[in-house]
Amino acid sequence: MLTPHRLPPRFVDQLAGGGGDDAVLTVLSDGQFSARLVALRALLDEVSGRSLLLEVGEAWDLLVEAQRKSPGLVRETLLLPQVGVWLTDVLRSLRGTVESVAPLWVDVGHLRCVAVVAAHLSDLDFSLDVPVSRGVISLPSLGVATFPEVRTWAVARAERRAGVLSLSLGARTIRVPDDEHWLPVRRIGAGGFTPLLDDVEPHRDYRAATGLHRLTDVEVLHWEQRLREAWPLLRAEHAEALRELVSTMVPVPPRNGGTPYSGSSADAYGAVLMSVPPDSFAFAETLTHEVQHTKLAALTTIEPLCTVGGSAYCYAPWRDDPRPVSGLFQGVYAFLGVTDFWRAHRETDPSERADFEFAYWRGQTLHAARFLRGCRELTALGRRFATIMAVRLASWSRIRVGASAAHTARAAAQDHRATWLARHLTPEPAAVEGLAEDWLAGRPRGKLPVSALTPRPASPLPRMELRHLLPRTPAGFPSDAFTGATAADLRHLAGDQDAAARLYAADIAAHPDDVSAWIGLGLADPSSRALLRVPAVVMAVHAEILRRTGEFPDPRVLAAWVGR
Repeated sequence: MLTPHRLPPRFVDQLAGGGGDDAVLTVLSDGQFSARLVALRALLDEVSGRSLLLEVGEAWDLLVEAQRKSPGLVRETLLLPQVGVWLTDVLRSLRGTVESVAPLWVDVGHLRCVAVVAAHLSDLDFSLDVPVSRGVISLPSLGVATFPEVRTWAVARAERRAGVLSLSLGARTIRVPDDEHWLPVRRIGAGGFTPLLDDVEPHRDYRAATGLHRLTDVEVLHWEQRLREAWPLLRAEHAEALRELVSTMVPVPPRNGGTPYSGSSADAYGAVLMSVPPDSFAFAETLTHEVQHTKLAALTTIEPLCTVGGSAYCYAPWRDDPRPVSGLFQGVYAFLGVTDFWRAHRETDPSERADFEFAYWRGQTLHAARFLRGCRELTALGRRFATIMAVRLASWSRIRVGASAAHTARAAAQDHRATWLARHLTPEPAAVEGLAEDWLAGRPRGKLPVSALTPRPASPLPRMELRHLLPRTPAGFPSDAFTGATAADLRHLAGDQDAAARLYAADIAAHPDDVSAWIGLGLADPSSRALLRVPAVVMAVHAEILRRTGEFPDPRVLAAWVGR
């Protein structure tokens, strides 16, 4: 009889505190393997009775044979994130929730490629037809074979004889691994962590199917060097979780503007997507962040912590858009790890950067954890988990940081939260009109209006990015750091608040809907602090007065009036 996976309360408590020993990690991995088997069973059920050019029966038989000989290697193969992404995509296609550009027999036939990998690793000889998709045969974790003459779809033959794997189509035979048309997936390593550095497999990026983006040998060496520099900076529990749970790193481009990117997904369990971080500390911080996501995704496969989905109404201090409770939960857990990373680092190697990052993420993550703990969408286990996270973060509140770091972290937190409020809250229109009438009549303001959440597109402010860069560059910003920042931002960050306030007011006069300028004014001008509490109200009243009179009220005077 099959039994469900269960985590004892002490295991859950370990995870909620940010850690998890070997026994905990094993249970998480076992749960993911079971989920992967369930998905495979679902695939077989979905294709049962369908007529496909490449049937699944032969692939399944080969997997079973490999499982009998080398169950550990088959488990390793099925747990590959590339296999998880493919399974998710093909099941969605079969169920009609997404459309695929490839014929169904090609998508489903990829199971044959998975079986080839498992059998090859298990040292089995075989002969099996496999799909060619747009000139590529993908063997997850091994590499890809390219057939440039195939523009769309075809069937090739995969064979293994006397330990030699070959892929044949027409007159061309590619022998693995010694062929110019074979591109292997390479590995990098440090401290016993030896992930694939996958730049070729089509299912490596959970966001969308991806073509070949081959790194040069020099670029691969650069990735390995960065990993080796970052590894000693990791806390022991995060290093062990990486070794146990993460099998693949996927190089991706940075965001527009050059901001580093990283990501992970339950669909691609075991993979970390990331662009090259700027330094070893950023690399270690990113690995910590993403392995926390990986652990929580594995846990929620076994035990739900909250209702999945729902409306996006939560303020997440690491995002510029409102998030659902499930997303907030993931973020709190990831930044619990980030906070712990900087806490430990500032003890062993004190620096202004470590002080600032610890102070900032401690405050922001604790704020989010306390809010999360009260969300009605949490399960009983989720509430226990959130409470443990909040208690641990609160315990770090007693740790003293330098005055400069504390001030900079507080300003950064105010900046981010006020910007979020200005972007996503809409004050009740009738009340805004009433406040405009009070202003025009020279009366004290009436009651502040209720505001409704109205999510809008949002992107990071250059000023916030500079705030995190400043502690890394005590000698001054590099010249390429100013992209998007205004003269007012630079004066504000340099500490010249009078000049910054004048420049922000001028920016508002030129662009009355410039959210960044409004919040900057609230930060720089003590009389305009209402812009940090109710920025959407100040901006809406200003716009209403301008609409009625055609005259531009002084934003500082108006903010001071609203704040009284």
